[in-house]
Amino acid sequence: MEQVELGWDEFWAEIFRVRHRSAIQGIEQYDKLIVSFVIEVLNLKKGAELLDIACGAGDHSVEFAKRGFKITAFDISHSLIDVAKERAKSEKVEVNFYTSDMRDMSFKSQFKVAVMLSHSFGFFDHEMNKHVLKGAYDALKDSGCLLLDLMNPYNLPRFQKTWTQLEGGFLLNEPHVLDAPAGVLRGRPAMFIDTEDDRIVLMDQDALSNNDIRMYTALEIREMLKETGFKKIEFYGQHILPRLPYAANSERMVVIAHR
Repeated sequence: MEQVELGWDEFWAEIFRVRHRSAIQGIEQYDKLIVSFVIEVLNLKKGAELLDIACGAGDHSVEFAKRGFKITAFDISHSLIDVAKERAKSEKVEVNFYTSDMRDMSFKSQFKVAVMLSHSFGFFDHEMNKHVLKGAYDALKDSGCLLLDLMNPYNLPRFQKTWTQLEGGFLLNEPHVLDAPAGVLRGRPAMFIDTEDDRIVLMDQDALSNNDIRMYTALEIREMLKETGFKKIEFYGQHILPRLPYAANSERMVVIAHR
C-alpha cells in the first residue's frame, strides 16, 4: 500500500472538519446550542452583522444565517470554504463566505460581533496572536464585541488514541500532547487508511503545525485583550446555556471582550 504525506488544505481539512466532524453523534444539535448561547449572551437582534473568523466548513455560520443574521465568514482552507458555500446553498441562506488568513484581516468598524469558535485562536506565536486580536478589534463597530470559545487550559479533555471509520477509509487520531514549558498543545499526528485509493495518508509538516495551539490562561487573555484596546472582558465556563461562571474545572473558557 502506497504511503504519502499531504497538507492541511490539500487533504486533512476536509477529513477532520467535514468527514470526522459529521461522524460525531449529535453534532448538529450541539452546533445549534452553541449558536443559541452566542445570541443570548451577546443579546443579538436579527439583522446584526457578524464576522465568523476561521469558520471551517461553515457549520455555525449557516446556523446564524438561518436565524436572520448577516454573516461574513472566512477560513484559510479553500476546500472548507467550498463545502461551506454548498451548505449555504442547500439551506437556502446567504452567507458571504470567502478564503482568507486571519492574520490578514483589514475590516474597519464593520461588525457588531466577531466570533472565533471551536478554539480557532492561538495558532501562531504570541505577537502574531496579538495581531489577530487587533484585526478583530478593528473589525468591530464601537460597542461591538468579540467572543472567543477556547479550551480551558486547567481542564483539558482526556485525549485518547482512536480509530474511526469514515467515508472512504479509517482515521487514526493520536492524543494531543501539552508542551507545558511552551504553553502549546501540540497537534495530533494522524494517519488515514484510504481504502478508495489504496494508500496510507500521513500529515506533512504544514498539516502538523496547523494543529498546534497556544494555550492561554484567563489572566493572559485578559491582558492581551486590554492591550489591544478592549474595555470590558467577561468569562464563562461553557459555550452552551445556561451561563456558568468560569472556574478551573470548567468545560470551556469563553471570553467576551467589549470594544
